[in-house]
Amino acid sequence: MPSSLNTNLVFGRRSVAELLSSGLEVNAVYVVSNSSSGSLGNIIRTAEKNNIQIIQTNRYDLDRMTDRGNHQGIAAKYKQPSTLQIEDLLNQISHVQPKPILILDGIEDPRNFGAIIRSAEVMGAGGIIFRNRRAVGLTPTVVKASSGAALYFPLIPVTNLNQSADKLKEAGYWIYGLDSDCETDLWDLDMSGQIAFVVGSEGKGISQYLKSNCDKIVRIPQAGKIASLNASVSVSIALAEWLRQSMRKM
Repeated sequence: MPSSLNTNLVFGRRSVAELLSSGLEVNAVYVVSNSSSGSLGNIIRTAEKNNIQIIQTNRYDLDRMTDRGNHQGIAAKYKQPSTLQIEDLLNQISHVQPKPILILDGIEDPRNFGAIIRSAEVMGAGGIIFRNRRAVGLTPTVVKASSGAALYFPLIPVTNLNQSADKLKEAGYWIYGLDSDCETDLWDLDMSGQIAFVVGSEGKGISQYLKSNCDKIVRIPQAGKIASLNASVSVSIALAEWLRQSMRKM
């Protein structure tokens, strides 16, 4: 059964606005006194219409609450929904028009994780499976870096990525690892059907056992001298190619 998580925090105008429109349970909105014009005013009025508690605070306290993040004078506490299981995700994704799933192996940078979530949502991916240990979790920084997409995009924290990959294979998915150390180009990959991309951490890449569990390893062709792309850029390129191939078949 899904497990309930504790109340969390988001900050920044765009993230709070996304939160208020996400349908999640919002406990309170914290706003710096005298900050009620422009986009902040619109956010406050939306909160008032939804009978959400608005707490006036000062910049010092909000700095402390957000660990000196770029809060832009506003933050909000909300109750995270129950986490999904892989079976829930598979039931949500249509087999007629399947969407790719991402498997993240040890992403540690919260801004990178947030950017991956944002790209996945924009490009139409089905969901993200990620390790719940030795990796970044769903922090306020991740939510902000995702422009609020982390508040509603399907995210599945798991203990064992290899078992998750096996479950996807049993459901008919092909597992493709993104790694520069191979000879198969991403452009040559047929991305039709049910697929999942495995993306490794910034420093270590895909763990060896998970890599051996992939059906195929593919690389993103490069012309420059830098050794590799970061995880969020790799994800964006892979999903953009999937979307390009999908749109050509419509």
